[in-house]
Amino acid sequence: MITTWRQRGMAIVAMLTGLIIMVGVVFGSANTAYAATLTPADERYHVAFPYNDTEYYVGVAGLDASGNKYYCIEAGKLSDYVIGPTTVLASDENARRMAWILDRYRDTDATTHAAIGIIVQDHFGRDRDEWARQMAVIQGRYPEIVAKAVRIWDQSAGKTPAGTTVERTDAEALRSGSISVKVVNRAGDAIAGVPFTVTLQGAARFVQGGNTFSGVSTSAGSSIAWEATGAGEVTANTTYEYGRMHVMDSTQDMLAFDSMASTGGASTTFRVRKDFVPAVSTKVSEKVLDVASPVFDDVTSGVADANSYWVPDLELQVRGYYFDGLDTGDVGNVITPNVQESADAFLARLATLGYEPVAYGKASFTGVGQQVRVQAMTKPDDGAAYRTKQNSGFGTWVWVFRRSEQSKQAQEYLIGDWISPFMEATESNTSRRKLEVMSTVTEHSADIGAELSDTITVSGFPADHGQYAGNEEYEFAADRPYATVSVWRSGDPDSPSNDDAYKPSGADVPEEDDNHQLLVTWEVPAVNGTFRIGAGSLDAHGAPMYLTAERHGWYVFVWTFAGDGRVSPASSRYDDAWERVRVLEPCEPEEPCEPEEPEEPCEPGDSDEPCEPEEPETPDEPEDPETPEETAGPSPESSLPITGGDVAVASVLAATALAVGLVLLIIVRRRQL
Repeated sequence: MITTWRQRGMAIVAMLTGLIIMVGVVFGSANTAYAATLTPADERYHVAFPYNDTEYYVGVAGLDASGNKYYCIEAGKLSDYVIGPTTVLASDENARRMAWILDRYRDTDATTHAAIGIIVQDHFGRDRDEWARQMAVIQGRYPEIVAKAVRIWDQSAGKTPAGTTVERTDAEALRSGSISVKVVNRAGDAIAGVPFTVTLQGAARFVQGGNTFSGVSTSAGSSIAWEATGAGEVTANTTYEYGRMHVMDSTQDMLAFDSMASTGGASTTFRVRKDFVPAVSTKVSEKVLDVASPVFDDVTSGVADANSYWVPDLELQVRGYYFDGLDTGDVGNVITPNVQESADAFLARLATLGYEPVAYGKASFTGVGQQVRVQAMTKPDDGAAYRTKQNSGFGTWVWVFRRSEQSKQAQEYLIGDWISPFMEATESNTSRRKLEVMSTVTEHSADIGAELSDTITVSGFPADHGQYAGNEEYEFAADRPYATVSVWRSGDPDSPSNDDAYKPSGADVPEEDDNHQLLVTWEVPAVNGTFRIGAGSLDAHGAPMYLTAERHGWYVFVWTFAGDGRVSPASSRYDDAWERVRVLEPCEPEEPCEPEEPEEPCEPGDSDEPCEPEEPETPDEPEDPETPEETAGPSPESSLPITGGDVAVASVLAATALAVGLVLLIIVRRRQL
């Protein structure tokens, strides 16, 4: 309030007693263009100071119906408190700082309002000269208020928002994570107390629900958790609020807080994916198997692509299907599932192509990188262990994750089935066939100088054996085109009578020494069939095969196949009685040959029948393969030579002697006559 004490004649001034005057404000006439008026502020909102023999006030000039406080910005002008039109100030740094101060000190004491009045005039006043004169008075009377004004203005520095930062943090496999939001000043420092909002656009939502989150900033930033609802790009948009100021146009222009406005801040875009595609990588435990072998597969859990992430500890079941009986034409012929093809549809498609599973496996995993060795079984969920057969040939696994077989929780994260291709290299193996070999020598006993030969029958090779070139990617070896036939001699080089000490024994051929010699080795085709060995028959390269017994002893034919990717190794036994020949030294002409001492002595003259030759010993029954069935080849008994030649010669000589005797007897009788 202004009080006059020198000029009582100033009636017009006295009539305005009780009106509030702000810094530089004097009374003025009413503006009848606007009906609404401010309520003049009382001593709770300002302090008085004398200026030009009049009492002036610095602080709040008036309040509107909403309680907003108005501060004068024209020093030396009257005010009629009529509310005129308002204009929002441009949102520069000073305006935002002033808005922060007015919002921060809405309710305070008179001295603080006075300090704010000083700040308003200092930064937004329109009559700089008049205000400087008034400020000199205020400085002398209220230095503490002037100092407070400086402190409050300095306090506002760095408190006004200039933008936001937003980033995705703590993302868990694109499936969930957090949004970190900071409201920052012009220096980029996070500030507290500023309202902000984050809105998600895309396949994600905030954990507390919805796509929008509103909060108040902190100096450490605010973290808001989100979770994916699907797959794709998600954009997090932010807005923040800042205070605005407006100027009221009246007889005395005034400044007041206008409102909080929202403006766009930073945004960030990222990819999310709730679902994932499980997968397995597998490798057969053994690439090469033999007949009757169990089948194993080493299965390792994983995901199908780089953007798939296994839900931690989520258990999934995988099933395996084992196919065999495949041939060389199937190797390398990979069949892949179609896009969105189900596991059952893929298996049905394989069946139409002639591929049916013969065994099954299953495993469960709760994360990536777990490994299980799975054995093939005869049934999907039970049954016995599957074992390969003679015609198993090439085999391969197909593994599937069926969505329908997973738990309800797991099905939320799976959008379909996953299937491995048919005939992948790491999934495939080969089962080698087992061979059967039957053979017999042409003669089981012969003299030195005799030509030796053998007949061999082989079965078990694939029909196209010798033609497959192998496959390096699949680690399948090429066919070996040849088997070998070797002939061994054993005996005492100095004493024929001691040859029996070196009679062939054991399944394997011996080491070469003075009593055991490898005489010859021929290559023959590694195919099924009956082969004549020796006696001029041709080997695999078209060369004739001959073998002459040059020394006494035992001669043994041994057929051998080293094995390859499709056929197991096989060999005839060294001690096979069907495969050996006993070679004797020739008889001297002057003396009858001494026959080989049989196991049961047979002396001429014991009976009317000649002695039977020694029969070959029955060979030990081989462990593998089993004794072959009777074949069309010659049997040892029918092949044995007749060794009764000495008896026949004696009979001829006796008949001749008898005839000579009869002739002599007739001559004698005639002479007697």
